Amino acid sequence: MDNSSNNNIDYDLNSIQEPITNASEPVKQIIQQVLQLEKDKLYLKTPRNINEDILNIIKKVVQ
Repeated sequence: MDNSSNNNIDYDLNSIQEPITNASEPVKQIIQQVLQLEKDKLYLKTPRNINEDILNIIKKVVQ
């Protein structure tokens, strides 16, 4: 892979992560906790109550 390809990949990753890196601290907490929740439930064929769990995360962080 040449240097220009690496630069394009770096730019693409930065542009993808920009909304997360520029988010406020509560939003970052929500994103991190939801990602962890999804990771914890990846092995399940039908993750139960994930919407309720996400809602609880949001409520907890916002309060």
